[in-house]
Amino acid sequence: MSPLARRWLPASLVLLCAVACSKQPGGAAASAPAATPSRQTAAQPAYVDTVDARSVARSLVLCRTTADTLRRQLGEPTRDGMVHGLHVMSWSTRSQTPQVFLAILVDARGVVADIYWDVPAEIPWVPTDQCARR
Repeated sequence: MSPLARRWLPASLVLLCAVACSKQPGGAAASAPAATPSRQTAAQPAYVDTVDARSVARSLVLCRTTADTLRRQLGEPTRDGMVHGLHVMSWSTRSQTPQVFLAILVDARGVVADIYWDVPAEIPWVPTDQCARR
């Protein structure tokens, strides 16, 4: 994969997440039809406005904090997917503009191996296993 593609793909992931997570008037997600109350579930991801996400993000310890711990603190992630075969989870932690995102790379043990927190979407994030070097 070219160096340009390596920089563009993670940035486009963050931008896509920002667009998909933005709300239109009426509360529906921009990329999905309005959900009826019968289709909504308790596990459906939402903005994390009620939690002090800044404190949670700053309390993360690379190679020690687990994804399950973050799920307990922040709820279900807004996005839970793969980038280049790596497991990436993200939370939209604020519904106001500008939106604030917390994204993590999770290793095979379920441990946080890289963190992306409150960085402008224009700055590309290339998830890298920071624990592999330790």
